[in-house]
Amino acid sequence: MTKTMAQKQACRRKKMKKNELIKTIEAFCPSATAEDWDNCGFQVNCGKEEIACVLVSLEVTNEIIDEAIEEGADFILTHHPLLFQGIKKIDNNDVIGNYIIRLIQNQISVYSCHTSFDKLPGGNNDYIGTLLELSNVRPFDNDNGFCRKGNTLFETTFIEVVHKAAECFDIDEKYFKCVGDLTTAIDTIGWCSGAGSDFIKAAAAEGCDLYITGDLKYHEAQLAKEMGICILDAGHYGSEKIFAENMADFLRAGCKDDEIEILESMTDINPFI
Repeated sequence: MTKTMAQKQACRRKKMKKNELIKTIEAFCPSATAEDWDNCGFQVNCGKEEIACVLVSLEVTNEIIDEAIEEGADFILTHHPLLFQGIKKIDNNDVIGNYIIRLIQNQISVYSCHTSFDKLPGGNNDYIGTLLELSNVRPFDNDNGFCRKGNTLFETTFIEVVHKAAECFDIDEKYFKCVGDLTTAIDTIGWCSGAGSDFIKAAAAEGCDLYITGDLKYHEAQLAKEMGICILDAGHYGSEKIFAENMADFLRAGCKDDEIEILESMTDINPFI
């Protein structure tokens, strides 16, 4: 049910100290577990020291900033870090520079949980297993921290998994790329959200009939075809769009006694058409 502005404002009377919010996030998703190359944690730390409304989104774009302003959010929690490499200047004519300026002008802080959330028990990759309704979901035996595998509950085919994934990920099948025979019987499915094509050989070694990931390249697709493993490239966005709802649930559980408003972004930021 849509909230009125008065209801939103009433809900936002409850506030939480920013440092307490960070402690809550770090308690279930510690940045220390992120990959060395990653940049989890604060991306922009500014504005209010008390947070009333958190917007959870896959990443920061101008549309996400617009949404945060419209909703009165003073904190954006993202999966993808805004900053990956050091910046030498903040320029309004630069995309990232413009984001930073807009965020500071509107007193909106940004915090990111990237590979730390991918590896988290119950995080992106475990959540995919739940959405696909697979049994015996477990990490790959090589324990790379990211990949999971599980078994189908009923006899199913590759094309049926494609339909199921489109429904679960809430993404149109036109964005999918498939490698293999769509009539192939599928029992064991492996997956890695985002860009996980580096693990195709590992998925085959794990006995997966099908591997789901994003950002598949041509030569990787040819390799998979020759190895006889089916691939569903659901896209980087398609396989990680679930972050907002999943992270929001974690955060609500952690902040249940503080009653701050936690919103899942409703903005479709898929750059592909």
